[in-house]
Amino acid sequence: MEAFRALLVVDAEKFSAHRDADLTAVHLEIRRVLATACRESGLGETWEDVRFSESTGDGVLAILPLEASPALIDPFPRRLQEALASAAPGLRARGLRLRLRVALHIGLVDDEHPEAPGISTATIDVNRLLDAGPLRDALKRSDPEVTFVAVIVSAELFATYVAGGRTGLRESQFMRVQVQVKQFDRPAYLHVPAPSGRDEPPAEPLEGPGPESAGTSISGITISGNGSQNAIGNTAGGDFRQERS
Repeated sequence: MEAFRALLVVDAEKFSAHRDADLTAVHLEIRRVLATACRESGLGETWEDVRFSESTGDGVLAILPLEASPALIDPFPRRLQEALASAAPGLRARGLRLRLRVALHIGLVDDEHPEAPGISTATIDVNRLLDAGPLRDALKRSDPEVTFVAVIVSAELFATYVAGGRTGLRESQFMRVQVQVKQFDRPAYLHVPAPSGRDEPPAEPLEGPGPESAGTSISGITISGNGSQNAIGNTAGGDFRQERS
């Protein structure tokens, strides 16, 4: 049965730049810092008891109770920044790195559907937010030794909990951005717990698109698309479809 839930999705910057042998270790570190940040935000039991949590390869998608929303906005981003900053020296010593993009949203989700839990417009929308150009740029244009987390919050979540005065953050601590990904074209709000800057982001290697993107799998259903799905500015090409795997 559908009910309003809080949706959290995270993605590791440059995850595929790691060696194949290191990808599992990096993914496990993502799960470890998420659990730590939840515990330090008063969401430890909520995270342990979450009904839906699934790997997206280079990140994690989780559906939490709606009541978790205020803590997910604050202090969760700060605690996640602290956990990643603490882990950074040990990761660097192993030739690894980890910085996370985070998207938060609320919406109707059936997280107990026997065949396809978590499949809804809300889960698609939170992944669109994660692909937002301004969110990617927030990490690209920051000091990688200082800023480990950038967060984007949907307009619905922002209006209810931030503008509504239900978190410890003020509206001025967010920047309104326009998210344009596929057919998704909506405002959202960007927050960086530990902001920093540098003049020029590092050059990105050019990659030729294959005939079809592998897409993101949610509960055995792949959200994929034909043609390029790489973000250029704040837009991306290609149409998504859902397929049973």
